[in-house]
Amino acid sequence: MGWRRRFDALIEELSGCPQITVRTAKIGPPTDPAALEAARQVAGAAWPAGMTELYSELSTVDVVYEVAGSGGNGGAIHLPTVTDVWDHAGHEDELWFDWLVDENPNHPFTRIRPIDRFTNEAYAVLYPIPGERPATVHYHYCGEVLTPTGLSYQEWLELLLRARGAHYWLTLATAPPTRRTWVEENIDRVAKLFPDFAPSSMSPSEPFEEIEA
Repeated sequence: MGWRRRFDALIEELSGCPQITVRTAKIGPPTDPAALEAARQVAGAAWPAGMTELYSELSTVDVVYEVAGSGGNGGAIHLPTVTDVWDHAGHEDELWFDWLVDENPNHPFTRIRPIDRFTNEAYAVLYPIPGERPATVHYHYCGEVLTPTGLSYQEWLELLLRARGAHYWLTLATAPPTRRTWVEENIDRVAKLFPDFAPSSMSPSEPFEEIEA
């Protein structure tokens, strides 16, 4: 099953769940081949396996839903266009700032690219850019924290679908859960609706160390 069909199936599944209210459900048309190739040229060696297949079938994914009794929590997926992913200049004052470059031309925040803006405060990103090999997925709490997840782009896509985009699910891939906040409660609430989610199977045995800025 291709990626578009899998995201269509996700939306259908969420919409069919009595405990869930879907607020947004949009999948953009396939990416123009010229735009896809232009993005590949910009990315170079950092281009990850799986990105060509995904963006050949769609251009964007926007899903927002709430779970009953959660106080408005639930999940969200916001996959940007492939052009947006690789547009370094376009991310100034969002992901990186000119003063960071002045202080450190290799500052890690200048070397990330957003692949899922699931909230305004935190993204799934590719890092490092540029690189000599395909970039891997990291968790970025915007402007503050950059943490590895140990996931390739394809592995991340698989878990994104399995987690149904539950708010902040990506934090599971950075460390074993050690506290109980609304994030963990929301993840558990979504997981109870979809047994194959299995949050405990998504965490490393030891936490990944944050990348120092």
